Amino acid sequence: MGAPHNPFVQIPFALPVDPSMGEEDFLVTPSNQLATSQLTHSNIVLLLGPKGTGKSHLAGIWQKRHDAASFDITQPNIAHLSHGAMVWEDADRTVWNNTTQETAFHLLNTVKEKNIALLVTATLPPSGWPLTLADLRSRLLALPVAQIDMPDDALVAGLLLKHFKDRQLRVGEDVLNYIIPRIARDGFIIEQTVKKLDEASLANNRAITIPLAKSVLD
Repeated sequence: MGAPHNPFVQIPFALPVDPSMGEEDFLVTPSNQLATSQLTHSNIVLLLGPKGTGKSHLAGIWQKRHDAASFDITQPNIAHLSHGAMVWEDADRTVWNNTTQETAFHLLNTVKEKNIALLVTATLPPSGWPLTLADLRSRLLALPVAQIDMPDDALVAGLLLKHFKDRQLRVGEDVLNYIIPRIARDGFIIEQTVKKLDEASLANNRAITIPLAKSVLD
């Protein structure tokens, strides 16, 4: 005789997650302390760091502090600057062609001429971008760099707590202490692990415990 049918099994739905992106939600640790300080004291910065380590969060804080406009290289608005500050995110993901290279070159010239604050974010440094315009490459390589390193234990813990908080999940300290030494130092993997723990918890109607964490990490 089979197990009785349970009509109350929870099905995991992909509910939207609203991440907390306020300044109070950004955790400063040794892996990002220098980059955070550079953004506080510099007018023009290229912020580099692995995916999922807080570049967008830090850029959002900088943008709010400077009342900066977002720069879209596909819809350039450099000729109409009124904020005195610009944020250009994920610059290394640009589809580089003659038009986008000329636009980026014009942006950097305008920033210098008008003394505009500029924050550029990327995962890869400009030396790895497929640029053919030599003047643009030299200007990008000359930008002051703020580097976020791979997450240390403190940042791993902070990222885990933040992603759990974003999903309104509570986990015990024992679970965190189990996960931290067993997870890759990669912001994207940390985020996806919390997502999978959330889904597994819902699908099995279980709290997030060490055995559940072990099954997800395995």
